Amino acid sequence: MGSYQYRRLRHRISRTFVAGLVAILPLALTLALIVWLVDFIHDLLGPSSRFGRILGSIGLNFVTSDIVAYLIGAMVTVLLVYLTGALAEAGLKNKLNVLVEGTIEHVPVVRSIYSAVKRLMSAFDSETDAELRAMSTILCHLGGRGGTAVLGLMPSAQRISMNGLDYCGVLLPTAPVPFGGALLFVPAEWVEPVDISFDSLVNVYVSMGATAPDYLGSAFKRIHERARSEKSRTS
Repeated sequence: MGSYQYRRLRHRISRTFVAGLVAILPLALTLALIVWLVDFIHDLLGPSSRFGRILGSIGLNFVTSDIVAYLIGAMVTVLLVYLTGALAEAGLKNKLNVLVEGTIEHVPVVRSIYSAVKRLMSAFDSETDAELRAMSTILCHLGGRGGTAVLGLMPSAQRISMNGLDYCGVLLPTAPVPFGGALLFVPAEWVEPVDISFDSLVNVYVSMGATAPDYLGSAFKRIHERARSEKSRTS
């Protein structure tokens, strides 16, 4: 076999291999992410975890099998959560909050953690006051407009004044698993709101940017259209 034919064969084999890799990679990454999530949930809530042992201790009051005891404990927990939700929907949400917060108020460290978690969860609650439900997707222009842009979340629209300048707190996730990252306080002018949903942001990060044109392109088109419309009304 001559060198030309050898190179051609090698090119064909490598091209076919790359085509197969590209075809299988999305499924492989999806399965890997699912496995990671399952392992994470198992480590956090599984029978051998601390929480799982608590559930098992509930079930052991009724049966002797560890697995059955864990399942009973899990069912009891789900039932309690459902009943709490039913009470909240029945108009007792504020009374429950007063009862819980009145108890936690006297425990300094727990009080701070509870307040932070409650504020974070309120950002995703459709029935929460608009001021608290201010979690929004943004582009953070590091160094100012025209610099590197990072897609992130702004937990609150309220600005923080430091040294005479206004700052915003932003969360910058990591790819391809956007459940981590960094909390930064950046100058307010670095932050640009982006009209996309939280699900779209997750999609962009999980795809490692491959779907960014689908979401960010249409979002910026809407921003420019609104800007032109407002400019035409004021002129």
